[in-house]
Amino acid sequence: MIIVSCVSCRRAQQTQREQAPLRVKTMLVAPKNDVSQSRYVGAIEPVHETPLCMQSTGRVVNIHAKNGQRVRKGQKILEIDNTQAMNALQGAEASLKHAQDGYNRVHQVHEKGVVTDQKMVEVESQLSQAEALYQAAKQRLNECSLVAPCDGVIDGLSVEMGQTILPGVTVCAILDLSGYSVRFTVPEAEIRVFGDRRQIKGTVECTAVDTVFPVVITEKSVTANPLTHTYDVVARIQGGADVLMAGMVGKVTVSNDISSVADATIVIPAKCILLKPEGHTVWVAEHGKAVRKTITIGGYQADGVQVKSGLQPGDTLITDGYQKLYNDCKIICEY
Repeated sequence: MIIVSCVSCRRAQQTQREQAPLRVKTMLVAPKNDVSQSRYVGAIEPVHETPLCMQSTGRVVNIHAKNGQRVRKGQKILEIDNTQAMNALQGAEASLKHAQDGYNRVHQVHEKGVVTDQKMVEVESQLSQAEALYQAAKQRLNECSLVAPCDGVIDGLSVEMGQTILPGVTVCAILDLSGYSVRFTVPEAEIRVFGDRRQIKGTVECTAVDTVFPVVITEKSVTANPLTHTYDVVARIQGGADVLMAGMVGKVTVSNDISSVADATIVIPAKCILLKPEGHTVWVAEHGKAVRKTITIGGYQADGVQVKSGLQPGDTLITDGYQKLYNDCKIICEY
């Protein structure tokens, strides 16, 4: 009798211990709809930059502008030796005059029927060729002068008198300083917030002028840098043309509501996820008991892991004390 009584007491105490609720900490699962801010560092640049180069090879004989000088459209910047081009133009002009005179004489007798149509066509062809050669020579002479194609400020001009310039090599650039942009790089994990369907709001802080300006995203590269895995983004600065300068450092702050990203609706702490044979699982509280759920995760971000499926808004996720849990065990939740 004594032995049976002891065994019964031990079983009762064990059952009581097994049914004792476990204390756990929980959080309410909800879509992440807060507005976060991302910060980047970029460089201030003119809203438009036009590189200039010569079309012909030649020796610099005149320099009419210098760096930082404001020029108007059509204004000469530099000249190369045009001796050969001038001689070619004079020869082409003489040939054109000779062809024109020949055409006039043949045309007069052609109307009288003295010259055949075939001869007239030949003379017309010679005149057309002479006109084409004259225009080409005139164009080569014009190419001996580098002129500003638009209004702006000269930048990067480093040629010297007597220097030989090669065609196609950038000589300088004309900067449009009526406005500025800021160019910065964005990691590939964050580039999605700059999607075309989003209205991006942001600011740029320029320490050099101690001022903050609003910005609007205007460009986004479609391919990443293979070495840094970043994308170039350009934002137009609203205002600041009177105080900003190219090359200044700008600290860009971009506000982005990540709730519009489909796979980022639910974000949970990474420590809550357990890897089991059936996949990634978490513990949730239902009616005072612990229940294991299998989830599908998406990407990772700074504040946790994105959950694509398995959890619903309103679920109570167990964040601490889940080490001793088993299915349907009683729990006491603490938020």
